[in-house]
Amino acid sequence: MEKILEKIEELIEKECKSGFAPEWFFEAHILAVKKYADFLLEKLPEANKDVVLLGVWLHDLQRIRGIEGDHQKIGAEEAEKVMQSLEIDKNISDQVKQIILTHSCSNELPITLEGKILASADAMSHYINDFYLQIMLTRDRNLRQYKEWALEKLDRDFEKKIFFDFAKEEIKERHDALKKIFTMS
Repeated sequence: MEKILEKIEELIEKECKSGFAPEWFFEAHILAVKKYADFLLEKLPEANKDVVLLGVWLHDLQRIRGIEGDHQKIGAEEAEKVMQSLEIDKNISDQVKQIILTHSCSNELPITLEGKILASADAMSHYINDFYLQIMLTRDRNLRQYKEWALEKLDRDFEKKIFFDFAKEEIKERHDALKKIFTMS
């Protein structure tokens, strides 16, 4: 599986840097999700590491490829295509698709440990690497609208997407600092 994960990482990096994703997306988001997934996997060794890491690399394919529509559903479909092309075991592939389908926690919440790890790592990644500044520069909103969006997203990420108390503790200081910034006039 190590070689497959390396191939997928290379594919995602290449697609991020030559496709529809913003220039900053691979390093500032995907690698940040990987960083926090590794942190969570270290604390939760009973999780299936292969499923989580495949989810990390493949969870945002809809955005990376610039495909319109349901982020999670299309992302899971695109991930399945990649996994089929690499002949990944169907059982593993099905688990990865499921955690991608729930990683945003918008339609349904993850029920597996691996799904909770991916959703948490994805949310935690939003607190580093100037994520909110990068989003502000790529979205067409006035400052008031942006602040409202950012405050709602900060709370949604912290309260709904981070499933482990120790993970919330890891990110709390950054969460509180960003909230303070976005509530300033």
